[in-house]
Amino acid sequence: MNKFLAFFLILTFSCSNNKESNTNYIGYLVSNDSIKIPFNFDYKKSGISINNGDELVFLRLNNSFKDSLKFESPFFEEYINFKINGDSLKGYLYNQSLSRKIPFYAIPGIDRFENKFFSENVDLNGEWRIIFNFSKSDSYEGKLIVNQSDSDVVSTVRTETGDYGYMQGKINFNELSISNFNGSRAYLINGILNNDTIRGDFYRGNYGHSNFIAFKDDNFKLSDPYGLTSLKKGYKSFDFKFEDINGEIISGNDKKFEDRVVLVQIMGSWCPNCIDESKYLSQLNRKFGDISIVSIAFEYAKNKNQAINNLKKIKKNLNLNYDLLLGGYGGTNKKIILEKLNSLEKLISYPTLIVIDKNKIVRKIHTGFNGPATGVEYEKFKYNFEEFLKLLNAE
Repeated sequence: MNKFLAFFLILTFSCSNNKESNTNYIGYLVSNDSIKIPFNFDYKKSGISINNGDELVFLRLNNSFKDSLKFESPFFEEYINFKINGDSLKGYLYNQSLSRKIPFYAIPGIDRFENKFFSENVDLNGEWRIIFNFSKSDSYEGKLIVNQSDSDVVSTVRTETGDYGYMQGKINFNELSISNFNGSRAYLINGILNNDTIRGDFYRGNYGHSNFIAFKDDNFKLSDPYGLTSLKKGYKSFDFKFEDINGEIISGNDKKFEDRVVLVQIMGSWCPNCIDESKYLSQLNRKFGDISIVSIAFEYAKNKNQAINNLKKIKKNLNLNYDLLLGGYGGTNKKIILEKLNSLEKLISYPTLIVIDKNKIVRKIHTGFNGPATGVEYEKFKYNFEEFLKLLNAE
């Protein structure tokens, strides 16, 4: 590409950012002809800052291609490529490994959802039992957590396999609308309150849709995350042996793991909940210098080089100071993966965290990860987990 043209595009883009009216944008990822997933973002000279409630996500300017600009996530393989047409933007969100291409456009604005009418009689604060695909055989449950201030809402959904991230939106009369985009995950929940029940639809990009029903149920609890995954009968330890991102073979029998508490994370760079857990594990590794952490990744990437590059990217940008191993690539079929992790009875979720004591005995297996968006529940998890680690270290 002509260097002058690339410079001109970036200069034009940067100059448009200097106009106060063009700083705030509403982006839309097109789910179908009538449904668009909105999110708020600000232009900066070096990239895009996306806001989801208490979460800030930055997509950096990566490159210029002819008449378009490319912005990529610091963690995920996805990137947005778009053209600038006056104050509007138009392009696509791409993920090549998953063969996904989602139409994207953006216009100047602040409110991702239209302000219609707010009723002070509508109070959705608290936790709701939510059932997705409630009329089908593949239904599953979670907790819809709503934090409401007048018509503004910051929310998430807790499930047995992980939360849906920070979701932001509005209540218009009896309609709840919340959405998010974190560079990879793009979710939209639209629901109508009728008496004490919310019914509506849940959209995931342009590749997934579920209906749902939600209601207050003080007795509802999610399954214990420590009770969902187990070892096969007769097994007490968890053995692993894979290449790390530098091509070195790492085994659970290596001397560096002797007489140490070891945490083994089963994950993928494509998994938002895995990224949240990896951030926590990185903090944990600095707090507990006498434990060892290993991540075994199973990647959607279609070739080994892309899979390794994805893992190197998160290791660098998350500042991970522990081993990342490549367990496999080209798909995440759990049956195939269990053949490589032959001591596990089943694998329900990415991530899965295996806690191994100093005698190489598996003491706990934690399924899924409900992270910072779940608020108090996340703080409870961290406290209890770290107290358990202290006990193991003292043995």
